[in-house]
Amino acid sequence: KEPIVYMASTGYPPNLELPKGCSYHMFMSHVWGTGQAQTHAIVRKLQLFMPGLKVWLDVDELTDISKLEESVSDSAVFMIYYSDGYFRSRNCRREVYAAIRLEKPIIVLYKGDTRELTDSMIMECMHSCNDQGSPGSSLVLERIFGDSQYDLTASRLDQGPIQWLDGGGFSAASLDAIYYRVLSHLPYYQSHPNELSSKGIMVPGELGPVPAHAPINVLVCDSNNGCLEMAEELKAIASERSPDCIFIFDAAEYFANNAVEEEDPIDSVEDEGAGRHRLISQPKTGDRPTFLLLYLNKLTFGIGGHHNAEMVTTIEYCINNSNIHIILVHEQDSLKGGCKFDEFFKVTPQKLIDEPNNLYGEMAIPLYSMKEYRDVSLKLILTRMLVSDPRLINSSERRYKESLRRMLSQLKRGN
Repeated sequence: KEPIVYMASTGYPPNLELPKGCSYHMFMSHVWGTGQAQTHAIVRKLQLFMPGLKVWLDVDELTDISKLEESVSDSAVFMIYYSDGYFRSRNCRREVYAAIRLEKPIIVLYKGDTRELTDSMIMECMHSCNDQGSPGSSLVLERIFGDSQYDLTASRLDQGPIQWLDGGGFSAASLDAIYYRVLSHLPYYQSHPNELSSKGIMVPGELGPVPAHAPINVLVCDSNNGCLEMAEELKAIASERSPDCIFIFDAAEYFANNAVEEEDPIDSVEDEGAGRHRLISQPKTGDRPTFLLLYLNKLTFGIGGHHNAEMVTTIEYCINNSNIHIILVHEQDSLKGGCKFDEFFKVTPQKLIDEPNNLYGEMAIPLYSMKEYRDVSLKLILTRMLVSDPRLINSSERRYKESLRRMLSQLKRGN
């Protein structure tokens, strides 16, 4: 098929019928000084995969700045690309006020740290959107965030600002969320909502279920707080395609039991005091593909210069064991200890950074909180596992493996 958007329920491109009185599917609002280049790039990408999408964009359509409000009225959906200074722009405020007055659906895009940008958006709006003609900053924020202002982990298919991400499957997820929101406000899908909500849409480049053709050992370090929960999420998403393919071990117990003859898995007895009651205590399964999940956040290597000795020992053991691969996962949510990747070079023991250990020689998988992006993060972790061990992909799937490698190569340091 041509690399464009298709409806999963029909296999055909979406119905782009416009509402009566509208000439455009969306009006794209942005501030020129800080948002023009990114906005234009996003619009071109949106139209590339949905050729019939009609977007009002200043560089294409603006002929008379006094008619901005008319152009907003002529569009089915009002979309903001938020960047610094957006609400300080008089013309941007004119557009927003017109959209609210005309009761247009409002979608907000932004790029950058979710918590920082959300706070910036709120403060800038409260300070700027109280001039003549304003419906009030409170109403503007209500229309932007809906009920999701303080729940940044929620799905963005229905409401709330959408974070724009690039590469590695995330761009397709961003496009998916935008297309879904735009289509949901068009006449056909207002009348046939099940065609959109039942199976959604298919966007070129999106990650589907990731199959594994062999059981996988996933090791977690007990002192790597948050890693076990992530491993359990990984197990759940892997089960969609390959049930019971992931077995989670405490790394220290796995190393201790590695000399024991392999038997069937045995559930551990719950011990609240030990802090490991949710892990599976199992004998040796060393012939399986084995991976250490290293969850990177501010607390990974300790606090105040005091290194987490257990973590360091575990990492060194895995680096020196050719049968164990290390998967780096970089937390993006600042409320969960997320930080810039450069910070890890300041707190990680130097012996792990330097050769021959070279802990950060491979790109980390960014882990996001928003549901749609978190699913991509987890699938990319599985993808990294598949391309790291040949036993997890059939020889007949070499082309598939190469496509996975290309997707991983799109990840950027510090995403």
